[in-house]
Amino acid sequence: MITALIVDDEAASRNGLAQLISEFIPEVKVVGKADSVRSAVDQINALNPDIVFLDVEMPGKDGFDLIHETEPADFEVIFTTAHEQYALKAIKASAIDYLLKPINPEELANAVKKVQEKKESGNKKLETFMSHVGDKKREPQLAISTMEGLIFIKLANILYCRGDGAYTFFFLKTGEKIIASKNLKEFESILCEHGFFRTHKSYIIQLAEMKRYIKGDGGHVIMSNGETVDVSKRRKESFVHALAEL
Repeated sequence: MITALIVDDEAASRNGLAQLISEFIPEVKVVGKADSVRSAVDQINALNPDIVFLDVEMPGKDGFDLIHETEPADFEVIFTTAHEQYALKAIKASAIDYLLKPINPEELANAVKKVQEKKESGNKKLETFMSHVGDKKREPQLAISTMEGLIFIKLANILYCRGDGAYTFFFLKTGEKIIASKNLKEFESILCEHGFFRTHKSYIIQLAEMKRYIKGDGGHVIMSNGETVDVSKRRKESFVHALAEL
């Protein structure tokens, strides 16, 4: 199931798009609707949707402001607007598609299909990356796709990961930093099954490499190498629960 958030200042547009999705794309579940950038940012942080259907022109901040405020993004953007002049800017903002209102159901389905194909492609690659995990004779390792090729890293050697847009930075016990050409979300499900936790939209840490947790609204963690990693306010409760189970 793919989850989606609809962001549009017009109630009729929000409800109309939700109806189209319900009728023509049952594999997509609308988990929220927002009428402003502020409301959308709050819901993105709370709901972690796979897709954000995003109107461009809204009172106050516009759709491009939302993209800026949620970087690095863990979701795909499909712009929905009545104005063609934003198409180039949308492409530059790495939107997966651009739909003109009134939205055509077939074009909507094609846009969602692009998200599905991208998601499935990433999952297949991760299955290959983690091929050694199932081999109990070998220590689990991750094959990271970089600009130069594949680098194999033992999970035990990863301190934490930091997401930055379409890239993920791996910080290792050796002091090395490796850049992977995939976003943080694509590593989350695999790593979090092997002793890692996503503390923030930008960070995944290895719990065993924590040195200290300092409380706050969300707080922050001191890792074994002395580096500080943030814990977001919305992830604090589940993070504390994970610590209690260590």
